Amino acid sequence: MKSEKKGLGRVAIYYRVSTDKQELDSQKSAIEKWLEDLPDDQKPRSVTVFEDEGISGSTLRRPGFQEMMKTANEQRLDTIVCYRLDRFSRNATTAINLLLNLDEQGVAFISVTQPVLNLGHENPFRRTMLAAFAEIAEIERETIVTRVRSGLDAVRRRGVKLGAPVRINEEMRQQALTLRKSGKTFKQVALELQMSVGSVHRLVKDDQDKDLPEILEG
Repeated sequence: MKSEKKGLGRVAIYYRVSTDKQELDSQKSAIEKWLEDLPDDQKPRSVTVFEDEGISGSTLRRPGFQEMMKTANEQRLDTIVCYRLDRFSRNATTAINLLLNLDEQGVAFISVTQPVLNLGHENPFRRTMLAAFAEIAEIERETIVTRVRSGLDAVRRRGVKLGAPVRINEEMRQQALTLRKSGKTFKQVALELQMSVGSVHRLVKDDQDKDLPEILEG
């Protein structure tokens, strides 16, 4: 278990704002007051400001944000301070994973307007909260895996072959045409030739409207 640091140490303040200057002023006012009210033994040793303007919090491709995370990963930060968590990331799952990754680098996180998200090094409940976040992240990962597996099973049941693309040649095209002319549906042809239904459509697209009988798809 990591030894906990004392105080805020080297602090990064992150602002993400729209083009509304009033919004930026509001964030700065709240954070500056929060820092001013800190006990002397918890005040930061240094403060670096990172800022993004007019960029959605749904993307991580924010220059200021990326520079801050690079600084954190290089272990040149001890604490990141934001106005609200949604300034950091609008996606809750992404935000949780970011907080867990920061913890691995020994970097704390504090939202000055959300006391429950005070994950500062001085918070005695910090480890408990991070453990809860880790459990939430694991549940989300398991949910995603389950959904993906269910989706793949559904695709297989529809006769779609998964894996590397099948190399299509003239012989396969003739086989597909022959099977179609024999009355087989696109799905039946795909199963027999072990390829996707879409690939069968592409194989016979030049001939399917010429001599092929009208076939109801199963």
